[in-house]
Amino acid sequence: MRKLSGFSKNLVYLYVLAMGVFHLFTASAGNYEAYLQRSIHLAFVLPLAFVLFPMTKKAPKDRVPFYDWILAVIAAAPGVYSMVNYTAITERIQQIDPLTTAQFVLGCLLVVLLLEGTRRIVGLPLSLIAALFAVYMLYGYKLPGLLQGFPFSFPEVIEQLYLTDEGIFSSPLGVSATYVMIFLIFGAFLEKSGAGDWFMSVAQAFTGTTPGGPAQIAVLSSCLFGSISGSAVANVYGTGTFTIPLMMKIGYEPFFAGAVEAVASSGGQIMPPIMGAGAFLMASFLGLQYREIMIAAVFPALLYYGALFLMVRLRAVKTGLKGLNPEDLPSKHDVLSRFYMIAPIVGLIVFLLIGYTPMRAALLGIGLAWLVSFFNFKPETTKNQKILAAITALISLGLGILFTLKPEIAGNIKPGVQFVIVIAYMLIASYFNPGMNTREFIDAIEQGAQGIPLVCVACATAGIVLGAVSLTGIGGKLVGFVISFAGDMPFLALILVMLIATLLGMGLPTTGAYILAAALGAPILVKLGFPPIAAHMFVFYYAIISNITPPVALAAYAASSIADSNPNKTGFQAMQLGFLAYVVPFAFCYDPGLLMQGSWAQICWALISGVGAVFAFAGMWMGYLKTHLNVFMRILLALSGVLCLTVWPASTITGLVILIAVYVFSSKTSEKLTK
Repeated sequence: MRKLSGFSKNLVYLYVLAMGVFHLFTASAGNYEAYLQRSIHLAFVLPLAFVLFPMTKKAPKDRVPFYDWILAVIAAAPGVYSMVNYTAITERIQQIDPLTTAQFVLGCLLVVLLLEGTRRIVGLPLSLIAALFAVYMLYGYKLPGLLQGFPFSFPEVIEQLYLTDEGIFSSPLGVSATYVMIFLIFGAFLEKSGAGDWFMSVAQAFTGTTPGGPAQIAVLSSCLFGSISGSAVANVYGTGTFTIPLMMKIGYEPFFAGAVEAVASSGGQIMPPIMGAGAFLMASFLGLQYREIMIAAVFPALLYYGALFLMVRLRAVKTGLKGLNPEDLPSKHDVLSRFYMIAPIVGLIVFLLIGYTPMRAALLGIGLAWLVSFFNFKPETTKNQKILAAITALISLGLGILFTLKPEIAGNIKPGVQFVIVIAYMLIASYFNPGMNTREFIDAIEQGAQGIPLVCVACATAGIVLGAVSLTGIGGKLVGFVISFAGDMPFLALILVMLIATLLGMGLPTTGAYILAAALGAPILVKLGFPPIAAHMFVFYYAIISNITPPVALAAYAASSIADSNPNKTGFQAMQLGFLAYVVPFAFCYDPGLLMQGSWAQICWALISGVGAVFAFAGMWMGYLKTHLNVFMRILLALSGVLCLTVWPASTITGLVILIAVYVFSSKTSEKLTK
């Protein structure tokens, strides 16, 4: 990414800020019709691919060459045309009305520039996959056998991709244009408010002194931070630069320290309430409220982090590692005195659970993050400034509650005017805010909006694949092929879909990997009778854990660069630590209780069996419970873990009995050794 300066830097800053303000406005006042909203969104974002990301490694990184300025202007042209001619586009009859010359040319330019922008931002793999599907639309009819498609002309393909909402402007781009952008801004406000630093302080204060404390700090802080950031690699660099050296300082091997951070950072995308962009896409694909996705994801995510937390602790106890000195850590009293910093996250969850839309909940979360920042006093803040900040915050809170409970007060004011009034008030009030002044308030909007190019471009490019699947029907052919291959063994189909999702996830961001896996793999599982939410969660998990799966384990490689360890060794250790994520998706396909589906009895039994599996697999991989375990004991624990995750009560009970027996044996052995 380019590091600009001078006029170019200021121009890009104002451009990205305007983009953020526009999306805040539509989130507050109401989105435009889907195709128009997505067109404006892509017209804003795609030019940034050429301004901020160089064409090659040798291209200038401190300035924008003239050819990239030209490409940026051209990249905005298709979206601007769609805005200006929106009515004509919506009134035309698809596949009947011919394309105009302008539409055909602009459509071709959009496809080419989008693929180039994707190559620059996301990487070559996704560009090649999308290009392959685009070529398939044109020449698939020449292929033999199962892969043979229908003949489509060049204009018909361009029409599908550019002038409909089933191609580039399909639902993934819609999710980017609405939910993702607002949640990115929400995440930036959380960081500016001091909540991000507070999350790290919580992890340090409550886990730092325990055996292997820095590793537990990494797990907890990455869980809290990762649920906001939604990017495994970003999370690794955000928290790993602090946690990995601490882990190595107390005696963890570099490869193990890197693996802990990679696994903890990757799991942030499966941890509610935000879960990155993928969960919003899942809600869109399934036609469910986001809170239903959030509820379904809670327990598997807790099992994932519970297993990781337990394994790093067992490793520390096994090798005799100690925690950090309390003097080097924040005091629990100071951390608890700032417990109000969690209000934005708690508020977001509450708003989602009571039925607010994700965008509305995120807007209220932004307001709460801004409010708590009034009490994030800096060392130089005077007593009078604290009093003035508290008064301003209370007035703001009172106004917010009043207009939330009594919306009819502003009923005669147009939504756009309301938005301007609110933003103006927050800008003025921020002058009295020691935790987030007016400039930092503006920076939060710009910083959040600056994170959208990766998601937006990945979603738009994945739309090419979705357009091809919709136009050619290749998805149905793939479903038929896998079902015929698997025969009467749905478990074999699960393995095939797992491989598809994992391979797609290697080298792709989670968003793009999930979209492709959901289009190609999830329908197979649904056709075989698995619940739709389980099918989508299944491919979602494997798209995520490809970040820790060699040979292309992006999160593990990022962590190894910080730990200065062998990337492959770090990656394979990460697979062990994240082992539960490889097996739990199979379990929740057969046991919906793990996804909080079914009766209370089913859910409670699933919770018990899941916790049993966590202890069994953690002890098995670490070779330790209360004492060192021999090979036979570890095999018994592996068997216990598998039995706990089966759907049959008798098998689960057997697994739990084996686990208890091994634990009792290790406890007695430990007592004998200490005497």
